Amino acid sequence: MLWLFLTVPGLLCAYFIVMRPILHAIPILKSFYIEANTFWGKAWALTGRSVTVIWGLFLTGIGTVFQCLDPIASALGDPDLKAQVIEALKNNPQYLAYTMIGISTITIVARLRSMGKS
Repeated sequence: MLWLFLTVPGLLCAYFIVMRPILHAIPILKSFYIEANTFWGKAWALTGRSVTVIWGLFLTGIGTVFQCLDPIASALGDPDLKAQVIEALKNNPQYLAYTMIGISTITIVARLRSMGKS
């Protein structure tokens, strides 16, 4: 894991110092870099201007955080947080149902928005 902390900063520096100016000079990518000049502009351009893709990535992030909840909770001082969340959902299954209804509603609305644009 230590190698990761040592190589990632070097790779980032290499990208920003060497690769980024080269990519800006390529004619095909000039329009992309003009459109995606800010962080949110890049995120919007990389997702293909699709709310559905952004929503899918958001749900993937939530799933990843829930998967890594035990190590995160241990670092924050509550080693059995995942068990507490599961117990709360077991005692109140309607919360899980409300969450699934909300997720499916947002997914349907995002998909209909994407379909309406084309």
